[in-house]
Amino acid sequence: MTKLPDSFLKRMESRISEKDFQSFVSAYERSAPQSIRINSKKPTDVYHELKSVSWFSDGKYLDEKKQFITDPLWHAGTYYVQEASSMILAEIFKQIYGDESPKRALDLCAAPGGKSTLLQSLLDENSVLIANEVIKPRAQILKENHIRLGISENLIITQNDPKQFSKLEEFFDYIQIDAPCSGEGMFRKDEAALREWSEANCNLCCERSKRILADTLTALAKDGYLVYSTCTFDPDENENLMEWACENFDLTSVKLDFPEEWGISQMEFNGVWGYYFYPHKVQGEGLFVSVMKKNSGYGLFHPENGKKPKSVQIASLIPSENIIQEKEKLVWETEELRKVKNFITKKLNIVYSGIELGEIKGKDFIPAQALASFYKHLHIFPEVDVNAETALQFLRGNDPQLDLDQKGIYLLTYQNLGLGFVKFIGNRSNNYYPKPWRIKNY
Repeated sequence: MTKLPDSFLKRMESRISEKDFQSFVSAYERSAPQSIRINSKKPTDVYHELKSVSWFSDGKYLDEKKQFITDPLWHAGTYYVQEASSMILAEIFKQIYGDESPKRALDLCAAPGGKSTLLQSLLDENSVLIANEVIKPRAQILKENHIRLGISENLIITQNDPKQFSKLEEFFDYIQIDAPCSGEGMFRKDEAALREWSEANCNLCCERSKRILADTLTALAKDGYLVYSTCTFDPDENENLMEWACENFDLTSVKLDFPEEWGISQMEFNGVWGYYFYPHKVQGEGLFVSVMKKNSGYGLFHPENGKKPKSVQIASLIPSENIIQEKEKLVWETEELRKVKNFITKKLNIVYSGIELGEIKGKDFIPAQALASFYKHLHIFPEVDVNAETALQFLRGNDPQLDLDQKGIYLLTYQNLGLGFVKFIGNRSNNYYPKPWRIKNY
């Protein structure tokens, strides 16, 4: 059983009924449920019989604990391992937008990528998503997870402190902030969250979230939406903070409509609507979420188009006006993404954008991993479908033994889903799978 801090228990006891409190404490005696989110753009029948998450049909609960690192389907980007409660963002998106979509979205605290890849799957093809992470190693993990899922055609990844987004006044009509918090909802899953919890840390997190909101909300356009979430039950980091934001930034709280059987606890505090996912009521970890609409401002800023770069065509790629060359690299990007990137390039630190297709080395085109992982076929390389054993050999960085007739570059697939490229040179194959991605110690 997880030993919960006494002061945390006292705080929770004062917030919920006696009956609920006993159920709440008992929930920490059970293991946290494990769930995945299916990538709808890389369909597979493997998971269709699993129990669905109530608020998101592509979310599935696993029957037993799974080791994902040795599953080729995970490497092929057919699913993302994501906590079930956080998938509510898809239902929220549907309720506030219907069949529409924001023009420009920001996920401010995006790593490791669960919520940003979910948002990516919901956006219109003409939208642009900026997924940001302030810590450099985590920004690289964010990049890797987006590339693996292969849905990054309208994505820009940045590595910036929230205060740097204040330069982009009314630039986004949707912002989601999964704020750094005291982590009370993660006690079953993360021993560090339990070990580091204190009332002082709760207060510190509250002040940090105020700074994040103050630095970021100037970037939200009039009539745009803020979706704010935490994995804590602390009201000072949740509804009290949202009340502060409404008073200081002319926001209005948006009431959502969730079926009672989902087990989500609705609360209202001085005009602020918030929604708690308690572990004894939902099959998931702890979560708080609240939605705000901005009332003031002049509306979404539209940057100038700028000069369109000349498109590039090479024999290895399907012809497209969206393929351009940046130094030695070839990149696929939409016109809207290019316009946004050109505007922010001197204001933010861009880690990755669009789809990196590969690079020119002399007369040769060397394909990038993003080309292999992308859900659309933008290349004409021949493909070789391999079994699980050969797939794992490749994913570990070994040179797979392939029975091929012609030399050249091939896309290795597993169940017809792209894994990565190899170059067959006659008696062996050179492995192009990125070294940082390779399976180690399994």
